Amino acid sequence: MASGDSSAGVTVGFSKTARRTFHDVPYLLAVSGDCEGLCIEVEHAEEGQKWRSRFPARFIEEITQRTGNAKKFDIFVRMLLSALAQESDAVYLDVLTARDLEMLRRHANPQGPPTTSTSGQSDKRYLILTYRVEFDKVHYPLPLPLEVRSEVDTLRAQLARARAELSEARATSGTSPSVASHGKPPLAGALGGGFGPDERLVAV
Repeated sequence: MASGDSSAGVTVGFSKTARRTFHDVPYLLAVSGDCEGLCIEVEHAEEGQKWRSRFPARFIEEITQRTGNAKKFDIFVRMLLSALAQESDAVYLDVLTARDLEMLRRHANPQGPPTTSTSGQSDKRYLILTYRVEFDKVHYPLPLPLEVRSEVDTLRAQLARARAELSEARATSGTSPSVASHGKPPLAGALGGGFGPDERLVAV
């Protein structure tokens, strides 16, 4: 659900959630923020692990500038919310591990300098916003550290989520439950030769 007044560029306050599946892993995605920054949460829908970070508006604009395809913060937010709602084929999301991101970066820029080891970042996830137009494709990676929670907190979150899903199922009895939509394209497909000279991926 989204909220906020977008009449002045960036919404004063916005919030949107979605359940999506990437690489056969179900996630709950939450995007919220205001004119000063953006908060992103990615939660494993079955295991309860959560990755979360807040990005100042200036940081988002710096990331876009480094790709060579600069976007103002309000435009980036609109692109992100559109991708979350799957409203356009021009923008889409993916969730990658550090190793996945390294593979994507090497395919996007095989002549680039070698990168450092990702062994110390194995707990991170990256929400990738991709902007695609004719002859051009740009990836904006947003790093999300793992949120440390106790086992009890994780179990409580799973229980609360199960109760919410049960309530929703009861409220919509008589109709088939919606099937989680899949991120597009999957990593295997994205790495299978679809990269051109105009494809860019910044390091974070």
